[in-house]
Amino acid sequence: MNSFQLPESNAMERIRLHYTEDRELSESDMKIKDRWETAHSLLISDSENKTNSAKILSKKFGITITCAYNDIRNAQNLFGNVHTASKQAMRHMISEWCIDLHRMAKTIKNFKSVEKAIERFTKANNLDKEDQDIIDAAKIQPPVQLLSVNFNFINSPMFKLIDESAQKALLQLYDEFMAQVKLSPLADYTDMFKIDDSVRNLKK
Repeated sequence: MNSFQLPESNAMERIRLHYTEDRELSESDMKIKDRWETAHSLLISDSENKTNSAKILSKKFGITITCAYNDIRNAQNLFGNVHTASKQAMRHMISEWCIDLHRMAKTIKNFKSVEKAIERFTKANNLDKEDQDIIDAAKIQPPVQLLSVNFNFINSPMFKLIDESAQKALLQLYDEFMAQVKLSPLADYTDMFKIDDSVRNLKK
């Protein structure tokens, strides 16, 4: 691990570099890091109640409430606000913790903890489930196609100028539509959709 020293007042940057560049921390900085990690974990489980989180931190680490609130603020600055953190960012951070736990457990040959670290990493990344990116074809709904026909066009002079097969197709569509209208609550209003019968005088 790389050794690195920053001014005593800049614990935030020292701990940030510990995560990003594997810089070595002093014993006092490790204690601060542990408090900030705990603060972040508490915020994840109860992000709406910082008061409870501060009380737990104060009792667990024997620090003042003011110091506990400072730890919560620093944890949010270091790890991000849990309200805005994306699932992907959270998953990445948990994965890093699992990797650290695996490394430490392997060093001391604690194979039970090694197995637990792998298990948590697997669950955090959904590796124990089917591929999340594969689309379930059964859930794909075909798009609804809506054909809109202005029946006034059939009554217009332009209708007789279009291709004869297109005229027949439109008239057939019109007849099918009217058949459905007559079976619906709109049956009394079929006059609204009537066309000029002269347009049916097509060449045979």
